[in-house]
Order: sequence, then C-alpha cells, then structure tokens
Amino acid sequence: MKILVVTNYLPPKIGGIERISHELASALSMVEGVEVSVATAQWPTNLVESKWEEIYYPYKVIDFPSITIFSRLPLPRIFQKNFWAKIKDLDQDFDLVFYQSHLFVLNWIILVRLRKVKRRVWMNHGCNYVPLDSKIGGLISLIYERIGIAIMKAICNEFVGQSRNAADWITSKVGISFQVLSNATNLKDIIPESDIIERQVRTNVLFVGRLVEGKGLLECVAAVSKANEVLALKDDPRLFMLTIVGAGPLRDRISREKLNVKIDIRGELSHSKVIESMYESDILIQAYSQPEGLTTVTLEGLATGLLIVTTPLSGGEDLERCVNYISGNLGELPDLLLRSRALPKSRIELLASGRDFIEAGLTWDSIAQKLIARDYSKF
Repeated sequence: MKILVVTNYLPPKIGGIERISHELASALSMVEGVEVSVATAQWPTNLVESKWEEIYYPYKVIDFPSITIFSRLPLPRIFQKNFWAKIKDLDQDFDLVFYQSHLFVLNWIILVRLRKVKRRVWMNHGCNYVPLDSKIGGLISLIYERIGIAIMKAICNEFVGQSRNAADWITSKVGISFQVLSNATNLKDIIPESDIIERQVRTNVLFVGRLVEGKGLLECVAAVSKANEVLALKDDPRLFMLTIVGAGPLRDRISREKLNVKIDIRGELSHSKVIESMYESDILIQAYSQPEGLTTVTLEGLATGLLIVTTPLSGGEDLERCVNYISGNLGELPDLLLRSRALPKSRIELLASGRDFIEAGLTWDSIAQKLIARDYSKF
C-alpha cells in the first residue's frame, strides 16, 4: 500500500499539524507492506528558535520549493520549473493521499494532480476560522479559507476531523458529515529520564503553546495570578509558579506585566525539552476562548502524569473518566488550580491513569491502523 501525506511543514517546525504529520507518517511506515511519503515545504533554518536533536524521518520526504510568510504559512514557488517538475513526478499509483487541512496551497495543487487516487482523505484540525484582529485581514483570510474548503470538498472522498469539535465545526460549514480520526501520542517517546518529582502541595504550573492571541496565554497567566491572590489572603506562602514554553509576540508583554506570579519563560524548546519541562511540573494549564480539540500538549501532559486544568476539550465525555482531567469555564480556572493543589493522588498514580487513558486507543500505532482500515468513529 502506498500512502502520501501532504502537510505544511515537518518538525523542527513546532506545531500541532507538524507533529501529527510526522507521528502519523512514522507510525504508518512501521506497518508491514505500507510505503509512506510526505509532501511538504521545508521549514526555514532561520526560523528555528531552539536547538533540536537530530530528527529521524522513517519515510520519504518530498520537499517542494516554497516561501514562508507570516513566519508560519508556506506559499509554493509556482514560478519555478522544479516545483512543477516535482508535481509532475508524483506517483499516480498512491492508494491513499492524506491532506492535512484546507489551509495550504500545496494541498490544493496536489489534490488536483492526484484527483484520481482511490482514497483522498481531508483532515480538518480547527474549530473555527483563523482569527485575525484586522477586519480587512480577517475578510481576506475568510475568502482564502473558503476557497480551500471548496476545493477540498469538491475532490476529496473521505472526511475526518482531528477531534469531535473539529469534525462538528467543519461539518456545519461544508454540509458533509466528518468523522473523527483522533489525535494521539507515542508513550515510548515520553519516558522520564530521572526520578519523578513528588510534591505534597502542587505549585508548579506549566503553559505550553504559541505566545499569540487566541491560544490562552494571557488568560492562563491571569488565572494563576488570581489563585495566588487567594493564597496570599490566607497567608499561605506556597504560591503557584508558572513556567511558559513557547515563542511569540506576547512574550515581551508578559515580561513587562507586574504580576504576583514567579514566571519562567523558556521560549521555544525541542520536543524532548518540552517533555522534560512537563516532568518538572505538577499542573498543565490551558484556556481556550473557542471549542478546542484533544491537543498534542494535553495528551503529552496526560502521558507525563500532569493534572490538566483546562477549559473543556473535545472528547470531554471520555476525559471526564480520567482523574487527571479537571475542566471548567474560564472564570473557574483559579478555583480549579486551588482544588488541584492537594488532590489525594500521587504522581505515580496520575502517571498510570494518564497513560492508561492513552493506551486505550490513542497511540499513533492504533490511529495508523484505523486510517488504513477506514475505521473512523465518534470520539
């Protein structure tokens, strides 16, 4: 079986789609009789903000000439001959082509080129249109997205969302029922390198994500600050500390704020360093203003035995059975942090609970098999 994954970038670009593309392609390549290629743009070396260990790609990578705009969006160099030569060289005998999102021009071009492939799978990741502050920019972005949606709808013949929220949202826009092929993680890559830290009172809070509007950074900082205000009124010196992993324009804003929270901003880190930061922490905090799926960060937090204090995530009906998951609306996050401080569960118990949740079908090996078998479901 020959499979092509079409995506924006691969690691070392840090992001959900990039990580999913790499992990899914890696898992598929381990299946006997499956040959995997990934069509992508190359992430510019000048935009790599952290030192990465060497990355092993167990599949064929087809790099298409592109430029990167807004430090995140690839645009194909369609006026270069070698771009079209690579498009022409794409095998027509793929059994399955998996398109990551409707947002990338390369996906549209390859979809047209390989429109006769038997299985043409469109995966949607987002639960809303890309938010922009500018009205003109927002209008242009909306038109751009709708063009992509129209192209994908016209040619693809399998439709999946990365979460139930992502599937429901895109279904409402397209009028075609999207099923769910869930996000996942690899437990074998998330093993502690030293003894696990056990604290009587949980004080170390972690935020992982891009430091931009809409990703919940400011809301999470505010929640930790309000929780510390309550502790200060009780003369409790064991205040929360916040570690922030990620890069973006809000970093400087946070640095200038006068807050009652000790903050360690670590910037963009390699994957292994992110996992290391998780094992050093007690609580992962997340806050979203719109519906959010089951994020990679959430899954890795569960796999490292963190408590997840968050606004509700897609799949909550399953997550509610996981003792690590503590959810509420945005205004409830400070109280949830305070409640989580002394929950009667050891880190070892939380580690076992989180990993059991993932082992029940949320490993990449399992998701790869589901894609091959077309075993999509409601999560």
